[in-house]
Amino acid sequence: MNTQFYVFLVLCLAGLAIRTTYEVLKKQGKLDPRNKTVFAIVFIGMSLIISSWFFMSMADPWHVNIPVVLRWLGIALIASGSVIAFAGVFQLRGLENIDHLVTDGVFARIRHPIYTGFILFILGWVTYFGALATLIVGGVAIINILYWRHLEEIKMETDYGEAYQKYRKQTWF
Repeated sequence: MNTQFYVFLVLCLAGLAIRTTYEVLKKQGKLDPRNKTVFAIVFIGMSLIISSWFFMSMADPWHVNIPVVLRWLGIALIASGSVIAFAGVFQLRGLENIDHLVTDGVFARIRHPIYTGFILFILGWVTYFGALATLIVGGVAIINILYWRHLEEIKMETDYGEAYQKYRKQTWF
């Protein structure tokens, strides 16, 4: 057994649990997303997910040799996911507590560029490393991301109503 893989697996799942718990409690109004301690905890959770992902993919016990073409596809997914996610973060100038509907720049085409980038990043790493066990964990991570997106869609529709519905029809994901 590859102990490193399991350590990083636990760290990744802990990060997902932290972020998902945050999203649920935020929706229920049981925590203040403007609280700096809460933000720090969520930031640590997201850092756990991202950093453990690198090492978990490399230490994957079910490694498959991937053709060079697919490895390049993995690199392309990592690069495009990173660019899309960072573009979203830079355009918002933050990660939370955005107080207006953003519909230009990268948001003109993709409603959730940070989530989109994160999903591409996840898929790119498992493709590049031929990491089958990590791919299964990636499925769990992507389900979580889609759930976060769902909760955000509900909030945006509540906050921005018809304007958001119109925007939603003009964009992808």
